[in-house]
This record gives sequence, C-alpha cells and structure tokens, in this order.
Amino acid sequence: MSIIWNSSILKEIANAKSNRIWKATGLEIDSRKVKKGDLFCAIKGSNLDGHNFIKGAMRNGAVACLVSNNNSPSNEIAFAKVNSVIKTIEKMAIEARRRSKAKFVAITGSVGKTGTKDMFRTSFSKVTDIFASQSSFNNHIGVPVSLSQIPESALFCCLEVGMNKKGEIKKLSELIKPDLAIITAVEQSHLQGLKDLRNIALAKSEILYSLPKYGCFIFNKDTNFSQMLNDKAIKLKINNIISYGISDCANIKLINFKLNNNVYYIKANCFEKIIEWEMPAIGEHWIHNSLSIIATGIYYDLDMPCILEGLKSFKLPFGRGNTIKLNIKGNSFLIIDDSYNSNPASLSASLKRLAEIKNKGKKIVVLGDMLELGEKSLDLHKSFKRKIETGQINVLFTTGQYMRGLYNIIDNDFKKYHDDNLDSLVIKLKALIERDDVVLI
Repeated sequence: MSIIWNSSILKEIANAKSNRIWKATGLEIDSRKVKKGDLFCAIKGSNLDGHNFIKGAMRNGAVACLVSNNNSPSNEIAFAKVNSVIKTIEKMAIEARRRSKAKFVAITGSVGKTGTKDMFRTSFSKVTDIFASQSSFNNHIGVPVSLSQIPESALFCCLEVGMNKKGEIKKLSELIKPDLAIITAVEQSHLQGLKDLRNIALAKSEILYSLPKYGCFIFNKDTNFSQMLNDKAIKLKINNIISYGISDCANIKLINFKLNNNVYYIKANCFEKIIEWEMPAIGEHWIHNSLSIIATGIYYDLDMPCILEGLKSFKLPFGRGNTIKLNIKGNSFLIIDDSYNSNPASLSASLKRLAEIKNKGKKIVVLGDMLELGEKSLDLHKSFKRKIETGQINVLFTTGQYMRGLYNIIDNDFKKYHDDNLDSLVIKLKALIERDDVVLI
C-alpha cells in the first residue's frame, strides 16, 4: 500500500510536532478498526476521548497517533501533537482533496444515502478503482475523515453528506468539491430543526453550490420538491442534469420489475435505450436508488454490463433492512434489521417490503420512536395506524413515547404490546416467536 500521510506533510499543513519520523498507509479514528500501518487520530468527543484508546490502537498496528497538545503519550510510540485533532483532520481533508485525481461523487437525501453509496462501491468496483466512505460517515467529523482516507490510486471517490440544520451540507460540500452530486429523496426527517419539507429540500440543495457548472446533478424525479431542485440546478447553470424515477419525463425511467425466487428482474428506459438487470429482493426503494448508479455510469461512459453485474451482488449495509436468520429453541425465523435509524419514509418502505415477503409463520413488527420530527412527531407516528392494521401484520410491539400514541389508537382486537423497558419487551418477543416467523425491527 502507498503512503498517504507522514510526519513531514503534517508539519507542513498543520504545524504538527512529531517525536520521530513516521509514515502511514491509512487513517482511522476508531481504535478497534485500526489496521497495520494506520495513523490513529485521537478525537475527544462528548462521550469518549480517543486518547484513552491509544494503547489499543498501537496493539492493532497503528504506526503513529495524532494527539492534542495537552496529552502526552509515551515516547515509546510515534505521535504528532497539534492544537486540535479535529481541525487538523479538516486540514488533512483539504490537502487530500487538492492532491486527489479522482472523480468525486457526493450523495445526500433524507433516506438512502448510505445504501446508495455502498451500491456505488459494489457496482463501480467492477469497472474502476473506487473509494467510498465507511458506515455513515456523513457529518462534520465523518466527511473530513473520509477525505483523509482516500488512497492515491482512487479514480472515483463516493461520499455521503448528511445534515440536521441549514448550512451543514453547504460547508461539507465545500470540502468535497464534488464533480457529480446526487439527491436521493426529500422526505420528512429532521423536522425538529427544519420545520417543513420545503426547508429540507432547500437544505439538501446546498450540495449544488459547490458543483462546478461543467459537473453533473442527478436527482429523484419522484421525490418532494423535485421541480424546485431541478430549477435551482438550472439557475446555477449546471450543464448536466439527469433525472430518474417512474415519472414519464424522467431521463432514466423505471418501466417495471418482477419478483421471482427472491430476485428482482428490472427494466428501465435510459435515454431511450432499454436496460435490464437483476437485484436481490431487498425492497422496492432500492431499485429506485439503483437508477442513480446507472445514471452516473452513463454520464461517465463506463462499462454498463459490469456495473449492472455489480448491482446484482449488492448487499444492504448493517441496520438498513439486512436480513438475519436466527434460531430460538429449534424455531428458525427471519429478522429484518432496519434498526439503524428511522423516519416516516423509511418506515413506510420497510412495511411495504415486509408485506411482499411470503412466509408460513407470523409477521411481527417491533417499532421504536422516530426522532427529530419536531412538533409533528406524535401525528406522524399516529399516521401509521392504517398501514399497521391493513399490512398483513400479526403482532405489533412498540416502545417509546410517540409509538405509545400509535399503540393507543390501534384497534384493540389487534395483537399488540407496548413496553418502554426493552429487556421486558425482548422477553415477550422471544416468547411469541415460532418457526418461519418474520420479525421487522
């Protein structure tokens, strides 16, 4: 592996004072994930201080540690001291972006960011050298860290960008300087800070400000305020605008899909050319997200058959609807793990996917509160009453103050349980599970 950081570069860009010469082939902020040759960055967060995990990072193979000036590691290890580890990582991100020769793809949206980014990694790796950020590294720490991890060999770099208030995406996009930007969806999330869908759309559209006029904007034609997004891109004089979805006027239009033996068979019209591909049966919304991958491949004139082959092997990221087969006392059952995060759009998609599954046992749903929905929280939770009662669900478990509101209005003939004690809830859930059940969490 090639060297991406060393003591002399950090001295030059951040006035870092190293106790010895060191060279790193990677960068990591989680001591448990450190690999041989990494620079471990000891970030001090609100809950944990990375300086307390330096020994573990060194055991895992870190060649050096980036530390703040008020911390003094043992001289037995290589380290670089700076005033602020986080601000130094931001400087490293700027330097990494400046020297990289990769094409940069930035993805934002209320739902689907991480999965779409991982879809890029899977499909584009078939045709080019691509780097994609790990996990949900999409905030003021995650984006600079991801930029600082880019290998010199990368020809494409795909990063996701998140937010919960105005201005965040603008700042992160200025770091990324994308060549191509994607907005997957504008849905009801982060309402606590943004109040309504229009403000969410405006916040998401901040990704366009750092897009060069010769760049490309790809967006979901079916989402809320899609016309406003399109108009904003035109106003900013972005030369290349590609829409996707089921809309007749989408540049890449989903024609149909069929589900057979746990595989989706999909057909789309891409700029008047018919393209067909397969994907695992992981939920219809992932078919729509895959259209953005195809749009990017077309824009960069990449080998489409190879990209489509990559979509065929796509697997969901952890906690985003991936399935787990488990066994309790001889009863084999399936869990759909959608526990990472939730908002009304993602919950609707999960319930729709559950309805598609054909199983011999019960369908059990376990719902926790959807957060950051502001003053509309209770009403948005209660709005799922009909979908629960008519969605072929046999048992409902709820936990949290807002889900209690939903629980209270569900028909009393419906088999339902509410418990704010998670240990107690799990005991009740395990007692109900039988062979061939499906549990959506």
